Amino acid sequence: MTELKFENIKNDVLAALNKIEIDVNESLTLLEGFVNTPFASDLALVRPHDGPSIPMIALLGNKSGRIHLFALKAVLPDLELK
Repeated sequence: MTELKFENIKNDVLAALNKIEIDVNESLTLLEGFVNTPFASDLALVRPHDGPSIPMIALLGNKSGRIHLFALKAVLPDLELK
């Protein structure tokens, strides 16, 4: 598996986010790193690092503290993940 470092794609992520209209009423800060969200058909089966997961980026609402998650492939569809 090829190692993917956030610092290597940060500028691409920022450029892509500048092209996307995000409908929130506050400024956002890109969190430095990836969020890896596991998923399963049963809540009892979801444990960190088990099974399939969705690599994501996170934006933090500067006033509300809300975290907005975006699938990495939705932001950078041409990025090759292995």
